[in-house]
Amino acid sequence: MATFTFRPTVAQSPSSLPSGSNVALGGEVLLLDAVWFTRIRWFVALTLLCLGALGILIPEATATRFGLVLPRLWPFALATLLALLNLITLRWLRRIRSGPEMLAVVPNIWFQIASDLVVLSALTTLMGPTGTPIGFAFLFHIVLACIFFGRRDSFLVALLSAGLFLGAVAASECALIPRSSILTSGPTTVAAGVIQAVFTVFVMFVVWYLTSSISDAVRLRDFELDGANARLRQADEDKNQQMLRTTHDLKAPFSGIEGNIHVLRHLHWDSLPEEVQAIIEKIEMRSGTLRSRIGEILTLGRLRSGSTSEVSEMLIVLKTLLCDVIEELAGLATEQGVTVAVAGDDISARCDPGQLKILFMNLISNAISYSKPGGRVEVDVRDRDEGCLLVVTDHGIGISPEAVPHIFEDFYRSQEAAKFNPKSTGLGLAIVRQIGQNLNATIKVQSEVGKGTSFTVCLPTPTQAGAG
Repeated sequence: MATFTFRPTVAQSPSSLPSGSNVALGGEVLLLDAVWFTRIRWFVALTLLCLGALGILIPEATATRFGLVLPRLWPFALATLLALLNLITLRWLRRIRSGPEMLAVVPNIWFQIASDLVVLSALTTLMGPTGTPIGFAFLFHIVLACIFFGRRDSFLVALLSAGLFLGAVAASECALIPRSSILTSGPTTVAAGVIQAVFTVFVMFVVWYLTSSISDAVRLRDFELDGANARLRQADEDKNQQMLRTTHDLKAPFSGIEGNIHVLRHLHWDSLPEEVQAIIEKIEMRSGTLRSRIGEILTLGRLRSGSTSEVSEMLIVLKTLLCDVIEELAGLATEQGVTVAVAGDDISARCDPGQLKILFMNLISNAISYSKPGGRVEVDVRDRDEGCLLVVTDHGIGISPEAVPHIFEDFYRSQEAAKFNPKSTGLGLAIVRQIGQNLNATIKVQSEVGKGTSFTVCLPTPTQAGAG
């Protein structure tokens, strides 16, 4: 059995390419990163609590044997301070998330980085700024700043990190504060401490330069690709509009042809030779097929020209809408000798009724058209946690596995489908795909050649739709 799932894509708004060398992430991405930053801080607070617990539980003589001087009280104080800073940050982020200005998250990121660096400088002083590798922990914030911000702002973070680290080293080496370390051994001279401090600061700026250069290059490339995508979308929209105008202009000539055929049928039909009648009937059949294709092209164009933000939502009883659709398709079902049965739950969904009706019409008419005479089409409505499910199942010719991934493409028809239903335009499922995109619906196809096809449409709940 061949299976294929269509999932709606989230449209990204085009970004303008910024000038200068301070290219930063967008507000929405920064907000996600700010939330992620708070999770890291909880982990660091937990680590400090574990360090304090070890200092209480492990005897001093045992720790000294391993060359350690485990602290007892200050890890708990720093962990508490980090927790309080995190609570302030989360409250601030919650207010930003509900506000209209997403870029207000930038000061929050700065607050997180600056407060972390102050706490880290205190931790560095207490653990030993020159006797331990703790100074390299500043690199974490420098790298994050290069990711979050542009080169100018990340350089300020690197300067702040270096300044706080050197301040901790100076305070320790100049005996401005009691010298401490978690290691029993460390640099024995001021010169050794200064050399280690200078090397650490050198590494900080080397890491800043490399990371900021790579981040800026990647971010600029991303902005360029975003601009190219915006231009491609605009070109596609222009092409779509041109197609709509051309197709709409074709409606009038075909209306004239069908009007003349109507006149011939009612006024001159009996006087026409049978050979002429056969030709006119072929013209009428071809005109009807082209009229259907023109209608579907215009429908698809209108659907693509709109956006999900323009969807007119209202509460719809799905089975009622389905029964209306099936009643409109009763003539086609009778002509094909196919029975259509509706089952499932009496559920409602908040959706655009016009687009949903077109989706139902195309799926059910497809199922009827590709069913064998005497066949049965089953339409089932279900209420599930993931949303409202509509399942349309036929027991007709089925779709080959190699054709299944292409059935939503414009004008695509498999060889079997073209032979079985030569009147098909190949646009019905393209319309279904576009409506699925507009309504944020997921569409799953399962098919087996000779046994039939099942389409499952999952309409999201209002909460899910808003999230998407």
